[in-house]
Amino acid sequence: MNDEFVCPACGLKLREVRMERGVFWACDQCGLKSLSVELLRRTFTAASINPFWLRTISGAGRIGRNCPCCRHAMLEVVLSEDAGAPAVDVCRSCHFVWFDASEITTLKPREIPGTELSPEAREARALIEVQRIARVANGRTLDGEPVDVWWQQFIRFLGTWIR
Repeated sequence: MNDEFVCPACGLKLREVRMERGVFWACDQCGLKSLSVELLRRTFTAASINPFWLRTISGAGRIGRNCPCCRHAMLEVVLSEDAGAPAVDVCRSCHFVWFDASEITTLKPREIPGTELSPEAREARALIEVQRIARVANGRTLDGEPVDVWWQQFIRFLGTWIR
């Protein structure tokens, strides 16, 4: 993007905003923000980004306004399956996502690198991971149920069929 691009909502020139994880574009008038999918992935959790991006690449949305970057029609896609979730404009050509003023606040941010957990929190996280590994090693799922692998079912089937 360059200085000639304008806000698709109000028509004013967009301002470049630099942050630690990358650059995005903002409208000082209406609060619209435009971030690349790559910047979204660096800034927000995969659980926040993947659902609406999968809807985008599958075309599950409605055609919206034109992208100020490439002039292709954007797709209006719902951020999540939650009732009342906002829809954002996504350009499938240049991979920019356009958020109205408050829509971006519905995404869950990634942990900030360098954020330290207390020793107690690190120990609790480690114990949970050890328990998870032990359940997997013992052939149990996370719910404690025995793992029933497809090949084990197949062998049982062959055993009853051969008899």
